[in-house]
Amino acid sequence: MSFSKNISHNLITQVLKIIFGMLTGILVARALGPARQGDIAYNILIFTLLGTFGHLGIISATSYFQKKSSFERRQIFSTNFWVLALLSLLIGAGVLGGYQAGWLLASYNGYYIAGGLLLMVGLLYTGHHQAWLTGDERIIENNRISLIVFFLKTLAIVILWLTGVLSKASFFIVSVADIVLWFILLQSVVGERLIWSISLPVFKAEMAYGSLAWASSLFAYLHYRADQIMIKSYLGSSELGVYTVAVTIAELLFLFPTSISNALYGRLYNLASGDDGRALISRTLRVALAVCLLLCGVGFGGSFLIPFVYGKAYAAGTSLMLLLLPGVFFACAPKILSPWFFSSGRPQLHLRITFICLALNIALNALFIPIMGSAGAALASTLSYIVYGLYYLFMMKRSEAFRFSELLGLHASDWQILKDLRK
Repeated sequence: MSFSKNISHNLITQVLKIIFGMLTGILVARALGPARQGDIAYNILIFTLLGTFGHLGIISATSYFQKKSSFERRQIFSTNFWVLALLSLLIGAGVLGGYQAGWLLASYNGYYIAGGLLLMVGLLYTGHHQAWLTGDERIIENNRISLIVFFLKTLAIVILWLTGVLSKASFFIVSVADIVLWFILLQSVVGERLIWSISLPVFKAEMAYGSLAWASSLFAYLHYRADQIMIKSYLGSSELGVYTVAVTIAELLFLFPTSISNALYGRLYNLASGDDGRALISRTLRVALAVCLLLCGVGFGGSFLIPFVYGKAYAAGTSLMLLLLPGVFFACAPKILSPWFFSSGRPQLHLRITFICLALNIALNALFIPIMGSAGAALASTLSYIVYGLYYLFMMKRSEAFRFSELLGLHASDWQILKDLRK
């Protein structure tokens, strides 16, 4: 499948999700208000964290071993499937134990815990199957399923709003059902036959590689979400509700690099003989950063619409978004450059920088939030994001021998990639 076609389809998918996601986001924000919005956002955040990283490295190694190891595909797929089942049971038992003891999500009804565990399991398997399809460059097939599920979720939220029953509970139920359906559809098309066994050699090899990739991805995720966890702790649900709206809109800037990154992983795992990928990665970065800079201008203007679209209760989101935008722009670079290191079996670089930036982010949040409130969290995130992006650029120059002109200097021919996206 063409690299440009995969990017193009990713972009279309992301744009559709943004347009309709903004619509449902506005409906949910207005129906719930800042306090309930923050409350349910925190619950979903915790179980999303568990579902995204509860695999301990298995999913992080999937595409790499699927394409670059001597193990049989069926061995890899089956081992991963049953290991994820065991991990789901272990994590679920831990969550239930913590909830019963009163130190984990104690303020939430038991139904939110049960639904959250279902959400977690669905995310674990959805993440694995998406990685499997990415390894085979079946990007478009993956996107189609994603869109089907997304539009069904959007339709359900609109119906709930029209009938006046859109609440914290009904929104949570729809969110959980969305992930479960997504897993079922992916399972039906992934095309691998399960065997009832776990291969220890496959498991050990994947964990040796995947644990590093997993840790670096976990640190990166927490780098993006530590501010929200700390706002909940320091300032409460209402402040978090406003902050999450600003973050959601600011991170729309990730639209282009995220669309590219997924396709880039697939292409780097399937390079033609003799192609080292250097021209591909440098050209892709140049174009992505140029487009992201233009999107920053759009985001700047759009930030002033927050109180009119979401309601006056969210007015503080404008200043928060303006503080976040510069950092989000710099964080676009690692989204494009990290596949270069993962696809070549070197996740340790990503591990190092994400740990450093996470620690910096937490320290700055602890310093700024008591003084500046939510604005302090936004400033802390922006400063750590800038360090994140600059570190990656300097590492590409120092350890990979790229020139800054290769990475940042637009060439007239670069815009051909945008023309290719329209074909």
